[in-house]
Amino acid sequence: MKESNILLTGPPRCRKSTVIEKLAKQISRPVMGFFTREIKEGGKRFGFSIITLDGKEGVLAHEDLRTSLRVGKYGVNIEELNRIAVPSMIPTKPDLIVIIDEIGQMEAFLPSSGRH
Repeated sequence: MKESNILLTGPPRCRKSTVIEKLAKQISRPVMGFFTREIKEGGKRFGFSIITLDGKEGVLAHEDLRTSLRVGKYGVNIEELNRIAVPSMIPTKPDLIVIIDEIGQMEAFLPSSGRH
């Protein structure tokens, strides 16, 4: 079968992450990658977390994070991007499918080498 990429797009909060997560669970080949989730308290969004398909988790961005890297009101956690997201995108075997839930402004802070 010919290799291909699939890009799922849509407006914020249209449940793209939910579709991707459900799809990842149904793929019969080995998968790796990450998802993003809103960090909410009392129904209000305060930030975003990163969750890898193998269970690692960290804070991607948060209102209370003090950093010069910002997207709107959120400080971006470049250390967590490097520690969690980057390794989850580098295939360790040729037959792995890599799933990346989010390619947005926060992830764009990573240099192409993936290291700061």
